[in-house]
Amino acid sequence: MSRYWRFALLAAAVVVAAVAVWRATLPPQVTVAAVRRGDLVEALSASGVVEAAQTDVASKALGRIAALLADEGDAVSRGQTLARLDATELQAQLAEREAARRAAEAEAARIEAGLVQERAASRARIDGGRAAEAAALARLEELRAGSRPQEIERARQAVAAARAEERNAAADYDRAQRLLAEGAIARADADAALARLDASRAALRAAEEDLALVEAGARAEQIAAAEAEWQAAKAESAAARAAAGQITVLERSLQAARAAAEQAQAAVAGARSLLAETEITAPISGWVGRRYLDVGDVAAPGAPLFLITDNDRLWVTAEVDEEDLALVRRGQSVEVTAEALAEPLPGKVTEVGPVAVSRGLEQVRAKIIRCKVVLERGRELLKPGMEVDVSARTTLAKRVLLAPSDAVVESEGKAFVRLVAQDTIRRRQVTPGRSNYQETEITAGLSEGDLVVVAGGADLDDGRRVTVRREQGDGG
Repeated sequence: MSRYWRFALLAAAVVVAAVAVWRATLPPQVTVAAVRRGDLVEALSASGVVEAAQTDVASKALGRIAALLADEGDAVSRGQTLARLDATELQAQLAEREAARRAAEAEAARIEAGLVQERAASRARIDGGRAAEAAALARLEELRAGSRPQEIERARQAVAAARAEERNAAADYDRAQRLLAEGAIARADADAALARLDASRAALRAAEEDLALVEAGARAEQIAAAEAEWQAAKAESAAARAAAGQITVLERSLQAARAAAEQAQAAVAGARSLLAETEITAPISGWVGRRYLDVGDVAAPGAPLFLITDNDRLWVTAEVDEEDLALVRRGQSVEVTAEALAEPLPGKVTEVGPVAVSRGLEQVRAKIIRCKVVLERGRELLKPGMEVDVSARTTLAKRVLLAPSDAVVESEGKAFVRLVAQDTIRRRQVTPGRSNYQETEITAGLSEGDLVVVAGGADLDDGRRVTVRREQGDGG
């Protein structure tokens, strides 16, 4: 190497050494930020899933699917028929049970009609028997008591009247014979006078016989006949009352027939219910999200055939970390964002979960609280199952002193900051309040505008002069 190059290298080494010595003598550089007064705001960020009111539609009956009337993506209304099962056997059972019901009702109607007739006939027989028995007894008692004076007097008056009539008829007959002999009247008039005379004489004999009977009283054979007639009437009345027992038999038969008709009606209702179960209908209005079976498949009771989703009732289930629970409350306004959305959608927290649950099996220590967020608009832009982000800003404190959280250092249970004044660093104890991880509330120890070290001063002693560099974004 030439002498020139050796000299050049030596000179460069001297310059580097001189620069190093100069830099070693310079004060160390620290990054500072100014303490400010403002609102302590915490940002909430949580992941969520879009959910909707949905329900599985299952068959209540076991049967083969005969028809499918809705497919995935179709809009359906509550009560709309979605599928039908083969109902041939159930329809035959319904027809058989309806025939049995009609027969049972007809039998009950027949027995009821017979009961009505029997009740009327029985009442007539009983009333007639009682009337005949009373009349026979009255006749017997009359015969046993004999004729009363009034009856004898009436019989005598009847005889007197009959005699007077017979005398008048005899006088008219004699006059008619004379007039006939003289040719003053016709033969017919004379015959009429004779007929009147014969009739009056017959009436007189009957009246005299009645008078003799009344005066003589009833004979033993008459009393015996009247007593026999009374006994026969009593027997007939008793038989009529005994026959009324048939009404009780008919009433029991009617009760049994009506019970059979009710059972038949219940059987018909059961058959109709089973037949109705072959019609699978939508329990809610919405859209068919899934169809699980095809025509010809066998539907089992309880096994889902369709999934119905009501997209008009969407919400977001947000998973909030347990340490952020203080940042969320019912009624709070939030924003919902997703990759598919051009802009955030406004929402409101309507429910805050009552328990903390594990986020997953592999992170049993990480707990979350599920919160329900209802969208205020834009529901049509989201679909159930989409993943979204939920964010909100919560003011923890208003108009407080705030220092960067990186400036606050804890040691032996106390909090300190490194304060820079006149390019000299000083360690100062402070009282911190709430924090949002970026800024910490300072309740004592600092004033607005104080410069605190946020980087580069960890190993510097009090009184050390420093070179100050403002933290980017700090305009103090």
